[in-house]
Amino acid sequence: MTATRPISAPEADVSANGESPPVSDRVLVDAAAAGDRISYEALVHRHGPALHRFARRMLRDEGDVAEVVQDTFVAAWRQLGAFRGDSAVQTWLFTICSRKVIDSRRVKRAQPVDDRLLQPLVGNAGAVDPFAFASNSAFIAALEVALAELPPRQRASWLLREIEMMTFPQIGVVLALSPDAVRGHHHRARATLCDRLRRWR
Repeated sequence: MTATRPISAPEADVSANGESPPVSDRVLVDAAAAGDRISYEALVHRHGPALHRFARRMLRDEGDVAEVVQDTFVAAWRQLGAFRGDSAVQTWLFTICSRKVIDSRRVKRAQPVDDRLLQPLVGNAGAVDPFAFASNSAFIAALEVALAELPPRQRASWLLREIEMMTFPQIGVVLALSPDAVRGHHHRARATLCDRLRRWR
């Protein structure tokens, strides 16, 4: 299989500043399924950081995280021909990643979150209110402990909603749950975190 030039937008689809609009995930998937490795590399570059961020918040060991992300993209490459577009490419990749995390957890128990990865949460407009104005290391440490103690589905629901900004139906696809079940897990996670971090209200 030979690499080809990345799929680009039609020449007519050029913005006023002379730049072509970003190529959609679906176009990249279709090109990759046809054998275009460069288009697949573009997908890896686009979604890799978010998958890595999610895996590192669900697993502690960096070796496990790297293996999960690598296995996710290997599995996705093998399944390109079967991708029907029933969900967004992002959702599809997170679904595979979530399964790989579960597989990893069967071997090693998930550990507390690395506090360096929680720094972006501080001041994040999408974060839960009690966290919005907290910016000290004590808060980060407390949030790390609280997140680590959440049941896996609650932690995943909270991370995918609050950090990755996914919708409840999308998270439901990722976690193989109904949207209502995801809302329930997210609600319980949020309530627990608010209770555990009440001193920062």
